Parts: sequence; C-alpha cells; structure tokens
Amino acid sequence: MPNAGVDTLVEQPDEEHSFGLVAPLVAEWRQLLAGDEWAVSRVDRARVSVRRWELETEMLSEYHLPLPPETSPLAESRRQDHLRRKKEALAEALWKLSKVNRVRLLQRVVVPWGVWWK
Repeated sequence: MPNAGVDTLVEQPDEEHSFGLVAPLVAEWRQLLAGDEWAVSRVDRARVSVRRWELETEMLSEYHLPLPPETSPLAESRRQDHLRRKKEALAEALWKLSKVNRVRLLQRVVVPWGVWWK
C-alpha cells in the first residue's frame, strides 16, 4: 500500500491509488458504518457488527491501517493494543450474533407450535 496513511470516514480523492488492495475493504467498512438503517432486525444488526469488527481487525492487522479517531500511523505497541481491543469486540459481536440466532430459531419453533395448540 503506497502512502495509505490513516483511513477516514469520508472518501478522499485518489483513494484507490493510496489504499491499493485495501480500498474495497475501506469502502465496505464505510458502507457498514453509514448504512445501519437497512439493518432492521436484531440478526441483521448483529451481522453488520460482526462484519465491521472483522474488517477493522483485518485492516489493522494485515494492512497496518489505523482507523479514526487516529490521525497518524500507529507505533507497533499501540497498534497491538488497538488490535487486541478489536479482536475482543469481534468475539463479543460473534457471541451476540450466536445469541440472536438462537432466539430467532426458538421463535420460529415455539411460536408456530404454540399457535397449533390454541
């Protein structure tokens, strides 16, 4: 990645050149941050959250791309600290997704069964 620097929430001119291979990830990340209104169900919101944390972890670990509110590239120790926090958030988001999927399954199984008995 030549001169990638720091990612911003707003698209910058000539970003595709600056970010190189990571440009599609950055675009998807921005879309997830901006497009929360389409995620209406708890399952959709949980999936968006998981994908966001996956993208942030990948951008930080593989491409060393710091994310807002950072304004400059991170020193290795700070990057590792940020990465640890992103991985913890990802683990929590995965747990929440698992939980809402179980609730959804229960609703689909129990509610029709309850209606049948009435």
